[in-house]
Parts: sequence; C-alpha cells; structure tokens
Amino acid sequence: MGSSLRPRAGDAKCFPALKLHHRLNATVKSMVALDPATRQAVLLEYQKTPNYERVARRLNVDWRTVKRWVSRFEETGTVMPVAGLGRKPKVSEAAARKAGELLLSSEFDNCHEVAKELHNLGLTTSVVHASTVSRRAKAQACADGTPIVAKTGKPGKALTEATMAKRRSFCETNKTRSWARVMITDRKKFYFRYPGTSVKRVQWLRKGEQRVAFRPNSPQAVNLYAGITKYGVTKAHLVTGTSKLRTSFRNKKGQDARNITSAEYEKVLAQTLLPEGKRLFASAGVTSWVLQQDNDPTHKRAAGKALQAWNSRKSGMVELLPEWPPHSPDLSPIENAWAYVQAKVDAAGCKTFEEFQSRVLKEWRELPISYIKSLMNSLPARLNACLELDGKKTRY
Repeated sequence: MGSSLRPRAGDAKCFPALKLHHRLNATVKSMVALDPATRQAVLLEYQKTPNYERVARRLNVDWRTVKRWVSRFEETGTVMPVAGLGRKPKVSEAAARKAGELLLSSEFDNCHEVAKELHNLGLTTSVVHASTVSRRAKAQACADGTPIVAKTGKPGKALTEATMAKRRSFCETNKTRSWARVMITDRKKFYFRYPGTSVKRVQWLRKGEQRVAFRPNSPQAVNLYAGITKYGVTKAHLVTGTSKLRTSFRNKKGQDARNITSAEYEKVLAQTLLPEGKRLFASAGVTSWVLQQDNDPTHKRAAGKALQAWNSRKSGMVELLPEWPPHSPDLSPIENAWAYVQAKVDAAGCKTFEEFQSRVLKEWRELPISYIKSLMNSLPARLNACLELDGKKTRY
C-alpha cells in the first residue's frame, strides 16, 4: 500500500516512455556547447585514458561530445571552432556593387526592377527579393567607403550652375571675413497653424495611431524683420503681412500694400535694424559694422538711402555686405534661429492669435545668447562646406 507507483531507473526496459526520456536526456547532454577550458580538459583526460566513456564520466559530459572534440583535434590540430564557409550569398560582391550603380542612376523605379536587371545581366541565378537587393547594395557601398541611402519626401530645389557659381564666388570672397562685425538680417512669416494644440517636434504614439492636429485652411500670420549678431538679437519689427495689422503703405497702384514695400523696409532699417545694430555692437566696443540682407529687390532700393542717411549723422559707419547669393538659406544662420522659435511657439499651444503673436515676440527676445553665438561662429564652416561641395547645398 505504501509503495510508490513511480518506476525505478532499472525498470526502464519495462517502460518505453521512460526509455525514450533517458535517450532524450542523453541527446540534450551531447548537444551542450563546451567552453574552451573544458575542451582542453577533454584532450588531457583522453591522453591519460583513451576511452570516450570514462572521460565523459569524469567530466560529466556525453561520450559523443568527447569523441567529437578528440576527432576535431586529430583533424585540425585545435579544439577551437572552425568557421564554415557558410551559405553562398545570392547577391555577390560584384552584383551588389552593380545594384548600387543601378539604384543611383535613377533608371529603375524600385529594388524589384533592379533585381530583375541583375538577373538579366547574369549577375544572379534568380530574381532575388527586393529587400535582399537593398540590404546588399547598401552594405557593399558602405564597405567601398561610399554609403548610399534611400530618400523620400519632396525633393529640394536644384541649383543651376550659375547659382552655384555665385555661391562659390561669395564663399571665396568672404571666407576670411570677421563675422563678429556682421549683423545677419531676414524677414520671417510665422503661421498660426495649430490653434489650441501643442505640437512638439517629437510625439510618441501607440502603434497604428496617427499624428493629427487641427489646421485652419487660411492660418493667420506674424510677419516680421529681425537680425542676429554675435552679441545678441535685435528687436523684432512687425511689417505688412501680419494679420490684423493696418498698414499706411501703398503699392505701385496706390492701393493698400499687402506685402513689404521699399518705403516700409526703409522704415524698418531706420527705426529698428540700424539702431539695434548700434546698440548690440556698442556693447562690444564696435563702432563700424556690416549689414547683411538678402536679394529682395525691395531691399536694394531702400538700403542705399537708409545707410546714407544713417552714416551722414555720424551714428557709426555701417557698410552693406556684398550681394548675398540666391537660394542660399543654408549659408544664413538666422534660418536656424527662425526654426528654433517656430518649434517653441508650436509647442506652446496658443489658443488665440493675440497669444500666438505675443509668444513669437517673446521666444525671439529670449533666444539663448550661447545659441546665437554658436550660430554666428558656424559661418566660416558653412562657407568652407559650400566650397568643398563646389557650390552645392550644404547640410546646414
């Protein structure tokens, strides 16, 4: 009555299931990987006692494991694993390199088309999967020292040779300039695109969710001029194009202006940019400085008059930077400052346009001076990068 019904090890022959269990245990034991020290111990024990089972019992391993490593040593002279040749790649090095060339040529729509072309050229034995082509082409290009990447989204504007020549000429002329005496100016229109919604640069969502926010069809805007120097930023000057801002300026047809006019820009210079430049540079003991502006026709007509009037009053000599090259926002550090302010304002979640406008001006005033200095200090690197790229767009 008190005896256990569980079978004993010696009764395995009477119980097929238990026999199978012992066999499985032995198989698993034989599959256990040995570390290098144990492999060496196997050889030493086998040299003393050339019997697989006895060595196995001493080291508590399976006899087949002992046999395998002894045989390995006799064949190779080592107990370290020998790397196999592995599976032959479907896309050879030559085929991968050709795939990269085909992808860069823009002759084919996708990797599947490239896979078919590789097969047509006899470089692969079959039409391999598109992901294999992509993976092998990128890996080979990286190994060759010329990495390639797939880009999506709206293409940037291509620069003409004439524009690149102007960029090169500008960079060559100004690469040794002291930018500590230069004010970079620009006009920026901030759109009130997300009323009542805080939109940050990064938003975490559950898989399957979409990033959405209310966006009016015709958002209101704050249009302003401002400048940056190594010593800080100017005040912002609101101009025509700002929602709810009444203008007294007229266009050439005598109608109320909808955009900045030459007369209004002259006022911006006289009332804000030039006085603010004097204030900022005077804080560093600089009396003569340089004003940078872009190539807007409005600027060219107004700047000459404004600077002549300013310099005639002996308010400190101000020069105009030679013509800024067209299509060159990457050379202007103020573009980075605009993006910084836009991101801050979008994240604020302003509910009304008045709150939005106030927030734009506040974020501009409070730009960190360390950030502005780093932007101004980046100008030499921007110009050198443009020259190294032969006038093409830089990463800035």
